[in-house]
Amino acid sequence: MPVFTIVMGAAPHMKLCESGREFLAAGPHMAFDSHDSAYAYVLAHTENEPLKGLRATIIEVLSLENDPT
Repeated sequence: MPVFTIVMGAAPHMKLCESGREFLAAGPHMAFDSHDSAYAYVLAHTENEPLKGLRATIIEVLSLENDPT
């Protein structure tokens, strides 16, 4: 099953952390079961930190286990 996450557009190695409070290069990140659910999250939180003023990009997590960490 695919897993999607939100990354910082200018720095795609920085993923939105599980709590949704900041972008981190390592550690557990926020995982979504579909591109649509990740997009809905971006739309709902686009005016809130840390997404405010950033270009968010939704990517599929490509790992052998699709582990969101």
